[in-house]
Amino acid sequence: MKQFYIVLLVALVRISTHGQSVSPRERPTPPPETKTIVAGTGAYTEDPQKVLHAAAEAIKAVRSLSYNATYESTGAMSTRSPLASGKVSLARLESGNPLKAMMAASGAFIASGTDEKVPFSISFDGEMIRKVLVKSRSVGTKTLSSDNPRERTLGTVTGYFGGGAYSLLLLDYLSDEPLRKEADATLADYEGRAAVAGSLCHVVYVEYPDRSSGKVRRERLFVGVKDNLLRRIETITADNDGRFGMYVLTISDLTVNPVFSKGTFSVATPKGFAVKPFPETAPPTLLNVGEQAPELQLLDPSGAEHRLADYKGKVLILDFWATWCGPCIKAMPSLQNLHEKFKDRGVAVIGVNAWEESNSVEYMKRLGYSYGLLLKGERISEAYHIPSLPTLYVIDTQGKIAYAGKGLEENLEPLIEKLVRNQ
Repeated sequence: MKQFYIVLLVALVRISTHGQSVSPRERPTPPPETKTIVAGTGAYTEDPQKVLHAAAEAIKAVRSLSYNATYESTGAMSTRSPLASGKVSLARLESGNPLKAMMAASGAFIASGTDEKVPFSISFDGEMIRKVLVKSRSVGTKTLSSDNPRERTLGTVTGYFGGGAYSLLLLDYLSDEPLRKEADATLADYEGRAAVAGSLCHVVYVEYPDRSSGKVRRERLFVGVKDNLLRRIETITADNDGRFGMYVLTISDLTVNPVFSKGTFSVATPKGFAVKPFPETAPPTLLNVGEQAPELQLLDPSGAEHRLADYKGKVLILDFWATWCGPCIKAMPSLQNLHEKFKDRGVAVIGVNAWEESNSVEYMKRLGYSYGLLLKGERISEAYHIPSLPTLYVIDTQGKIAYAGKGLEENLEPLIEKLVRNQ
């Protein structure tokens, strides 16, 4: 009997520390030099690293696939991200091609705080991007330059997909090293099995350091028991008040290596729509650090004009963005964090809205983003050499470029701290 109580006590301890009921906040985060591997408890126990390795190998073997997907946010994140659903088709290009794959996505998304469904349809055939623009009743096209390696990147292509379509792309299926970060996680916990859209899956919880932000990234991955392919990813995160939520991408009706028709990767032109090239972007080379920042001269939502001279003596962060740009939307919480931390220390964070298809003013208001907003940013895109969205600049107190980058560099705080101290 005594031996029975000891076994029961050990089981209870394991369940309390490694079961799904334990929140990420409660989980101890191992130091980077250590690894914690937990094979789980109960009827099903597996080595989580072996599950992830098998998934990576299965993904590498996929040449093409189609699937239906939904993207949603829960908990504290439920008001910060659109709800999207649709069909995605992917077909790998030849090995070594930096564009990775032909792709197409169609469906609808609902922006946070609204109930309006906005349709999307976009394709890339390996050379040309075609995107249906409902608001302007047109199909925008962009043929990638064959002699410009900076333009011929996967990031350039996905940057055109927008918030709805981009959120449905399971980019691990396009990676040369899928699930590499997850496989090297400092904490990997096998949590058991669960069904996703009718497919029984292994459930693996991982924690690993995000090198760009210096924070711990937490994910829960659902891997098919029969085919070792990803069916669901839950990205667990917290807001500034420590309240947790998740971004959830769920895959269903997954078909591996289908034979696609000729028109799969070239969206049709709806009746009555015109076909127009997307506006040519400015030169791809960003402004150099140390260079004098160009003039602004843009209006805010109230109609007031803003010039660079208005920010003399302040550190200025300019984020060129649009509501249709998926990576832009994901960057906004980090920009809000910078605004809240430095707003009383001589730092101005400004979102420069450009090439907008919706209402950026209402979008920021609805989601509670309180940093600055300037409109019609495409008017200064040439002067600022904006190659794609998002593009971010930091301008020092003397009006000179202190940082320039495409996408969001989440670990900007040390630079901002240094500039503030040098005011």
